[in-house]
Amino acid sequence: MSAVHVAFDIPSVFRETTPGLDTQRAHAEVMAHADAQGGSDLPAERIDQMVAEYEKNSAMLAAAGVRYSATCFGQFDDEWSMGTLTIGMTPLAYRDTEIAVAGMTKIFAAKHGPNAEVSSLPLPCGLATLVIQQPTALRMPAEFTASGEDVPIDVAQLQAFIPVPQSAVPGAQTLVTVTFSTPSTDHWADYCELLVPFLQSLRFLPDGDAGQEPGDRDGATTRDGGAYAPVEVPAPLSATGGPALTSFG
Repeated sequence: MSAVHVAFDIPSVFRETTPGLDTQRAHAEVMAHADAQGGSDLPAERIDQMVAEYEKNSAMLAAAGVRYSATCFGQFDDEWSMGTLTIGMTPLAYRDTEIAVAGMTKIFAAKHGPNAEVSSLPLPCGLATLVIQQPTALRMPAEFTASGEDVPIDVAQLQAFIPVPQSAVPGAQTLVTVTFSTPSTDHWADYCELLVPFLQSLRFLPDGDAGQEPGDRDGATTRDGGAYAPVEVPAPLSATGGPALTSFG
């Protein structure tokens, strides 16, 4: 199976959490985030707590097969909002991406029934199965709520399942899964304005070509492990009247 690199343009409102960091690298990333937010003078005990939590989250992402993870936190029309984006890569045996997508689309449609919107989606990088749903609500534990009771939190989720085309990476047998989730369901259409250009920017590179695309933007990099090559593109976290995939109603 050929190694696959995933490149993309991501709005600068997203802040990355790198999967699989050891304590030293987790400390370096936490300090970099703290410096960027003007919090480098935090007490050493607080820094140690942040590093421990960051390292734990990083390990959980790596164990789940996540190659890229980022969170955005900001405001839409003066209302606080947040969302999380991940990219995973798993082996998948297929000869033809169209047949693979047709099969996945049929399976997911049967699995979710009327509880999700399932369709095939042509992207510049290849054909994808798109699943948009509101999964079972998360629950905030009682110890963190004012009422002293568990509180359900609705979540909206988009997933794109993309078999890497042989034309992009010869010998590829890889399924790339993009997942975006947000508890800020009222802002779903606003997030779609960020997700549409992100999905359209996805591209797959064979081993050895990551970060060396013709005409690529300055700043493209390949992280350790060769999993992806993100390019940061400035974009405000605000409604802009751009395209939307769908909305919950």
